[in-house]
Amino acid sequence: MDNKAICPVFTNLLNSMQRPVLLMMACAVWLARPDAARAQAVPRRTLSLTEALSTAIRQSKALKTNTAEQGVTLARLQQARNNYAPAISVNASYIRISDNIQPFSVGLPGAGDVVLNPQILDQSYNNLQVRQLLWGGGKVRYGIQAAEREVQAAQIDATALRLTAADNVTTIWYTLYTLNASEQIIRQNINLLQDRRKDLENLERQGLVLKNDALKVGLAIANLEGNLIDIQSGRAINNFNLAMALGEPAETDYVIDSTALTAGPALEPLGTYLAEAGQSRPEIKALTLRREAALIGQKIVQSNRLPTLGWGGSYDYNRPNQRVFPNKPEFTGTWNVGVFLSFSLSDQFANRAKETETRYTLEKISTGIDQLRDGIQMDVNAQYQSYRQALDRIRVAENAIGQAGENFRVEQNRLNASTTTPTDFLDANTQLLQARLNLQSAKANAELARWKLLKSVGRIEQ
Repeated sequence: MDNKAICPVFTNLLNSMQRPVLLMMACAVWLARPDAARAQAVPRRTLSLTEALSTAIRQSKALKTNTAEQGVTLARLQQARNNYAPAISVNASYIRISDNIQPFSVGLPGAGDVVLNPQILDQSYNNLQVRQLLWGGGKVRYGIQAAEREVQAAQIDATALRLTAADNVTTIWYTLYTLNASEQIIRQNINLLQDRRKDLENLERQGLVLKNDALKVGLAIANLEGNLIDIQSGRAINNFNLAMALGEPAETDYVIDSTALTAGPALEPLGTYLAEAGQSRPEIKALTLRREAALIGQKIVQSNRLPTLGWGGSYDYNRPNQRVFPNKPEFTGTWNVGVFLSFSLSDQFANRAKETETRYTLEKISTGIDQLRDGIQMDVNAQYQSYRQALDRIRVAENAIGQAGENFRVEQNRLNASTTTPTDFLDANTQLLQARLNLQSAKANAELARWKLLKSVGRIEQ
């Protein structure tokens, strides 16, 4: 029961009860029910491609993860630099010992009886130690260099992720543009056919055409309405995906802000794009930096064969101090300084396996770079051919729409003059509709292909 039907029911009931105030309240509550408010609360947003790109890049979860990864690499770089700082340690202890040991004393000439193990029940040992590496085969320097390469690689990864986010949202945006343009063309065609069906129904009542002629037009309209259902389903899917990419409410209804598609710049030779991709693609730069880091890591492993040299000192403040004889129940400070040289014989053999591992790691990364270059070259060529094909399709679609338009005009005039059948008119209308759809699709696909070509060479245009 609709609103207008229910309100009179309340009216008759409340008039009998003589409560007009309650009548107005009941009708107001019914008309202002929550589902109507919710239907009006769906947000709509006009969205240009430039705005979609900037928002998608800003809201990219992959980029936010990369930001955290950059923080990790920066922290590791700082840790590597800290290895230049001296190692300082402080140890303090307090010990309470039992008193069940009998002290032992000996007589010494000129000193009398000396207790060798006096009962010092409360003991404390405190030590401050400093160690500084002087030379370690370049481990610290190499460690810093490797960490710097990892920081740079993580920063370049962000560029690759921006390209991916831009490519994803661009594909969705142009898909929505194509769906919206197709829906507009189909609705215009439905309106045209509805007018034509009315004309045929009038002619049918006059006995000038068969009933079957009007039914054929109705069937064509039903087919177009079925196409609209498919378009609306595609719009809902891509609209949701766009909202997810932009980090906005899923129910947002996007209005694609593009009155016309502008033609891109002239297509350059394939070699130009291949050369630019080889120099600009961030994946190659990042993997090259990681190969440099692995090469430096190999030097670190090789330096394990070398001795290390350092200096250090320590200060002891103990009760009793073992350097004082005989031991006394009092705190005494002593110190020492020295130079330390260490060389591990076992590492000469254990290090061989590590060196083999680093050698194979370098080979793996080098092969990966070559494989990546081949993949990028194939990607650029594929996107280049797609763009060139899309430009050719625009020219074909423009020729087709001119021919289809002229054919439709002739068939429409012949139908008005009753010199042709509705079937021929519907065929001409279908051909014109398809030509218009093909042209819109070709233009959108060409612009999307241009964006993908730019992405394949490592470029983003905003």
